[in-house]
Amino acid sequence: MMPTITLSDGLMAMPSGMRRWRELLKLHLRARVQQRQTRRWLQLLNSHPAFHDLVQAYPHMIHKVYRPYLSLTLNCQQRVELLTEHYHFILQQGWGKLMSQAAHGPVRLSTVAGKSGAPYHLQLCSLHPMDREGEMVLQLMHDDDVLYSIAFSFFGSQLRATLGMRIGCLQGPKGEDSAHRVREATRDLHGMRPKTLMVRLVRQLGYEHGCRKMLLVGNINRAVHHSAKKGRLFADYNALWQELGAQVRQDGDFELACENLPLPALQEIPSKKRSEARKRHEMTLAMIASLRSGLDAHRSPLQAATAGAVAAAGEVRQSVMLDEDDDYASAIA
Repeated sequence: MMPTITLSDGLMAMPSGMRRWRELLKLHLRARVQQRQTRRWLQLLNSHPAFHDLVQAYPHMIHKVYRPYLSLTLNCQQRVELLTEHYHFILQQGWGKLMSQAAHGPVRLSTVAGKSGAPYHLQLCSLHPMDREGEMVLQLMHDDDVLYSIAFSFFGSQLRATLGMRIGCLQGPKGEDSAHRVREATRDLHGMRPKTLMVRLVRQLGYEHGCRKMLLVGNINRAVHHSAKKGRLFADYNALWQELGAQVRQDGDFELACENLPLPALQEIPSKKRSEARKRHEMTLAMIASLRSGLDAHRSPLQAATAGAVAAAGEVRQSVMLDEDDDYASAIA
């Protein structure tokens, strides 16, 4: 029998001393203020062995519901709802073991060659390095360096036909040569910008798993708002989301339908550029296929089967709870 996960486990990596006691006091004060949400969160963390591995790998996971997460539009109750729905979905897919592995270190999923023959790898991290911006972090690697990262989580339920995805971060390379690396990669990917590719991969992933829409965090709602206030964030998410056709919501975030990769409108492209457009489409299809096969290779059928009962029971509990308080349902509608 697995030991019970408690709030104190969130500080297991912190050395003893005054700072640990101070953080423990703050944690328990937050838990007292948010008693109902804390109870539901701990029930989730003790519902499946996969969570013990995740907490062991990243103890700060326990604090997640008390801090800004994904979007500043979410309150504590909504964060608990979203995380519960995300992990029920993950367990249903048989990705519990994959998430545990990815919490300990990046898991390489697949490799696709660029125009030059140079390899581009897709790898998955979980919980970190963007723990406030999504549970899953998909990274595009080139020459063993991170070229682009995108953090996201699933939300909703297939039973209620509300399944979707939230994107909380899209981050490019760091360093003085970052712009040069992005230009070179864009050229090698037949003109496909890495950031556009990452959004397309997640959008396709959502579409193939029954998601109706993606919610994209707006500039004013980024969870790392302290960094934004200090001028450390320079990416204009709003401009990118609008460029991709997303619609702004009243809460300042954006919404984009999950859809299958459309065929390129070659008739609208000058003839001298059609070959490159066709190759860009083929490259994107290859990336999508490699991501799909990489994730499928890490599914655990036995875990998916056993988790189904846990997730189904959770669906019933969530339905009852949402009937009692539908703030989260209205927030994602």
